[in-house]
Amino acid sequence: MQLSYGGTIGIILFNKILEEKIKLPELKVKFINKIVSLVKQMIIVSISANLIIFPIVAMHYNTISLTFFISNILAGPILGIIIILGFITIFISFISIQISKIPAIILSIFIRLLMQIANFSSSLPLSKIYVKTPSILIIIIYYVILAIIIYLTKCRSRDCLYCNRNRRRFEKNILNKLTNKKLQKRIIAITLAIVLIFQVTKILPSTLKIYFIDVGQGDSTLIVTPNHKTILIDGGGSETRESYDVGKNTLIPYLLDRGITKLDYIFISHFDSDHVRTGY
Repeated sequence: MQLSYGGTIGIILFNKILEEKIKLPELKVKFINKIVSLVKQMIIVSISANLIIFPIVAMHYNTISLTFFISNILAGPILGIIIILGFITIFISFISIQISKIPAIILSIFIRLLMQIANFSSSLPLSKIYVKTPSILIIIIYYVILAIIIYLTKCRSRDCLYCNRNRRRFEKNILNKLTNKKLQKRIIAITLAIVLIFQVTKILPSTLKIYFIDVGQGDSTLIVTPNHKTILIDGGGSETRESYDVGKNTLIPYLLDRGITKLDYIFISHFDSDHVRTGY
């Protein structure tokens, strides 16, 4: 739900901005121009949607993709065909199940093709980059920056009549405050203080922390020492569900959610499959 609404909002807010900013040279062949224009539009839509949902994906899935536009270009036209064929198949099934099997066969071909595209896209370099869970403060700062970008591009244009009425007064007040040297010194001092506090909290010793990670039947323990050293004892595994990757689906998301991107030490208590059978 968050991704659907977020992607839609992103397209509404940034699609026109990116269209105006991204200019491609006109080619002599009209047919090629149309193809280039179509690809450009699909890339812009993908970027617009991802600008909004990027922090949401990082927060919930601890991954980001830098090749999302490739999968969208390849899958976009096929998704349209699948949706149309799906509605046709459902409609015909109310009349005759036997006749509906004909478009269903064609539909299954396109679905298999879509799955192949998904597998190909996921195998590309930089298609899945693991990141630690961003804090609420970082997410707020990210969206504030996006809001400023929207203001600087949309609200300063001649098309925005409401903004033009108040823009001069608003910018005058803001600029007057920003040019105040005392305020500048205060902003710099507060920023440095916040950065310093965050850095000091990372260096100062804390209490010993021990986490018992739920990896099902197996065992996995994370220890964070007072000096912020990270120790992992066993990585979990499964003796019955061979297809389930505990490291990929449980252990890595757990570590990233706690902001851990590097382990200082790893200990294996013994080599049973429920202690070391993991793909991380």
